[in-house]
Amino acid sequence: MRRKIYRNLEGFFTKWWVIVAIVLFGISFSIFKVYVPTDVGPVWLSLGRLHPIILHFPVTLIFLIGVAEILKLFGISYVPERVLFFVYLLLLASTFASIISGYFLFASGEYSGYLLDQHFNGALVTGFLVFMSFALFCLKWKLRRYSLLYVFIIVLANGAALYTGHQGGNLTHGQNFLTEYLPLIGSEVEMESKVDSNQYLYEDIVQPILEAKCVGCHSTLRAKGNFSVSSFEDLFKEGKSGKVGLKHYLPDESELYLRVIMPDTVPDRMPPAGKTPLDEKEIAILKYWIANGAKMKQGLADSTTADSTKVEMQLLVNQLEPALKRYRFNVHKSKLNAEKLAAELEYLATDMEVVIKRDEEAEGEMYTLSNTFPPAPFDGEKLAQLKPYLDVFTKVSLVSSQIDDADLYIIAQMSNLKELYLQKTKLKGSGFIHLSQLENLKVLNVSFTKVDDKALLDLVKFPALKEVYTYSTETTKDVIIALQKYKPTLQIHAEEGPYF
Repeated sequence: MRRKIYRNLEGFFTKWWVIVAIVLFGISFSIFKVYVPTDVGPVWLSLGRLHPIILHFPVTLIFLIGVAEILKLFGISYVPERVLFFVYLLLLASTFASIISGYFLFASGEYSGYLLDQHFNGALVTGFLVFMSFALFCLKWKLRRYSLLYVFIIVLANGAALYTGHQGGNLTHGQNFLTEYLPLIGSEVEMESKVDSNQYLYEDIVQPILEAKCVGCHSTLRAKGNFSVSSFEDLFKEGKSGKVGLKHYLPDESELYLRVIMPDTVPDRMPPAGKTPLDEKEIAILKYWIANGAKMKQGLADSTTADSTKVEMQLLVNQLEPALKRYRFNVHKSKLNAEKLAAELEYLATDMEVVIKRDEEAEGEMYTLSNTFPPAPFDGEKLAQLKPYLDVFTKVSLVSSQIDDADLYIIAQMSNLKELYLQKTKLKGSGFIHLSQLENLKVLNVSFTKVDDKALLDLVKFPALKEVYTYSTETTKDVIIALQKYKPTLQIHAEEGPYF
C-alpha cells in the first residue's frame, strides 16, 4: 500500500506541468510584497503571532536536505530519494506556513523599517529557492540524473535562510544580534581574576561593578549630574548636588553609596528605574571598601576589621566571581563594538561628505548627523546608505539638501531621533505622517520649505513634539494659533530657528 502511494506521488510530481507549476508557485511569492492589507482580522493576526514558532521548521529541514545532498555528492553517505521526498513535502508545507504567518505579522503593522524589509525580502527569496530546489529534485527524479545545479540551489537556499534569520534576529533582538560576539573571537581579554585575599578591592571588584551598572550614565563623555565613575579620581569629586561621590572611611556620608541603597520609589535612587541595580552582595562589598578607606591599591585583606568580617567578604567575592567575569566580558565587548561602529560611521561620513559625531549628551553609543559647510549634495540615495545605522542617530540636520517628503519614510525609522532640522529642503509636508511614529522627536525645523496648513495639522499626532519652526513656509497664522490652542504643549515659532 505504501509503495503504491509512493509510486503515485512519484508519477504526479515528475510530470512536466507539475514541475513548472512548482516553479511558478515559488515565483508567486513576490505578490506578497505587492499587496499588504491594512485591515486584518484577529484570526489572521493570531496566525501572524505563530510566525516565530513555525519558521524553525523550514530552516532546519532545508539545512538537513542540504547536508544530505552534499554528503551524497562526495560519496560519504546516501539518503534514499523517498526519504528526501517526504522531507521535502514537509519543508514545502512549513515554508509556506512560515511565509504566510510572517505576511500577516507584517500586515499587523507592529514592525516596520529597513530591517523588516530585508527580513521580508529574504524570506520571499528563500521561499522561491526552496520551491525551485524541489522542482529540480523532481526533475532529477524524473531523469534519474544527478544535478549540480540542484545542489547549488540548495546551497543558495541555505544561505538565504541564514541571511533571513540574521535580519530576523536583528529585528527582534537588536542590530548585529547574530554577529555581536564575532569581534571577540581571537581577542585577548582577561576574563579570569585571582580569587584570593590578594585581590585589589577597587581594581578587581568595585570598578567592574561600577562599569557594569553605572558607567552608561556616569562616564567622562556623559556625566549625568556632573558625576563620573570612569576613573578612581572621579569618584571623589563633587557632583551637581554639591556632594562628593565618596569619602574615605565614611560610607554613610558618601553620595555614591547613599544613592545605591535608596528605595526604588525615591527619584534620586541610582541606577534609576528600568536599569539593573546593584545587588546586596555588591552593595556590601562597596560599603566594606569605603569603610576601610576606599583606596586604589587596597587588598581584600588590608583592613582593620575583624577576621570574621574579612572571611565574610572573601565569601561574597567568591560568590560574585561569575558575575564579575561577565561584567568584564561585557565591558570588553561593548568597547570593541563601539570601536567598530565608530570606524564604520567615520568611513561613511567621509564617503558621503557629511559630518557624523558622537552625541556626548546622549546615553550609550549615539551620534549626530549634519551637512558640511558649505553643504555637499545630499539626497534620498545617500540617506538610504545609512539604513543599517538609523537607530544610532539622535540629532539630524540636513539643511539645504535635496531631501523631500518621500525620504521622510527613512528618517521615520530613526527610532532615537530627538531633533530634526530640514530647513531649505524640498519638503511640502505630505510625508509628515511618517514622522508621527517617532516617539522621541522633540524639535522639528522646516523653515524655508513649502510646508502648508494641511501638513501642519498632522503635527497633533506627534507624541513628544515640543517645538516647531515654520518661518517662510506656506502656513498661516490662524492655523498656527488654532493648533497651539488645541495642543498647548506644542510651541510653533514663526521664526527661522536654530541650525545644528
